[in-house]
Amino acid sequence: MEEQKKSSNNKIVLGILIALLVGLGAYTLRSNSKHVEAENFLKEEKEQILTNLTTMEEKYDNAIAQNTTISEELKIERDKITAYKDSVINLKGTNWRLIRRYRGQIASLEATNERLLFVTDSLKLVNNLLVIEKDSITGKLIEQTSFNDTLIAQNLDLAKKVEIGGVMRVSAVNSTAMRLRSNGKYTETNKAQKTEAIRVNFKIEENEIATPGDKIVHIVINTPTGKIVNQKGTFNTKSGQEVGFTVEDTVTYENAAKDVTLFIDKLTVKLDKGIYTTKVYVDGLLVGASNIELKDAFLGL
Repeated sequence: MEEQKKSSNNKIVLGILIALLVGLGAYTLRSNSKHVEAENFLKEEKEQILTNLTTMEEKYDNAIAQNTTISEELKIERDKITAYKDSVINLKGTNWRLIRRYRGQIASLEATNERLLFVTDSLKLVNNLLVIEKDSITGKLIEQTSFNDTLIAQNLDLAKKVEIGGVMRVSAVNSTAMRLRSNGKYTETNKAQKTEAIRVNFKIEENEIATPGDKIVHIVINTPTGKIVNQKGTFNTKSGQEVGFTVEDTVTYENAAKDVTLFIDKLTVKLDKGIYTTKVYVDGLLVGASNIELKDAFLGL
């Protein structure tokens, strides 16, 4: 009888233990499920925080690109957001305390974000208005400049015509080889070996719009090989070219036709047969030219 009672008690205790084990298992399962849910929720919160920080970072980058007067302040705030992002990314575990702290930091950053971006938008609006006003002024300036350029072009064209019209003109350019006779007089010759001087004649034409006064005349005589006969120095042409000259003289011009004769004697080189070119420059501008052909002397004649 007593054995039956012990057996019954053991069965009761075993049943209680089994019930406790089942209950503990169910509790543990529910706890683990809730823990997993909590972990997933906290991970989602972490991702949301990163998303918000990335969005703010991009807004700052766009605002900084506008290069306003508060760009440096925007960069400082952008760097703060970047630092918070790195902190959240490197976070090993998650709990409500950390989530609440980061949520609070984000709220503060968003407030600063709204203030600075509002200022940036305002500055952008002001800049756009200034650009519109500047474009309007620039358009007027371009219109005025175009008008001025037209006047300048017309004046330059007129000045060019006056300059062209006022250029000295010469005619009847003639160069003649001369020999010195025993009586001390020069006579013409066409023999290279007997040439001891060269006479250059030309006529300055009348030009009422030319500027009167002293005119610098340069005569350039070239041998058949291009060498300058009796080169005395150099001068600059109107085009800026440096040219050697045979003789230089000053002629007074009074808007009337004028005959000019220049004489080059004491030749420093012996002339050979061939064609010699004579060029006449007045105030650096080539105005006339002529050729002279010298031949060999025959039997000293």
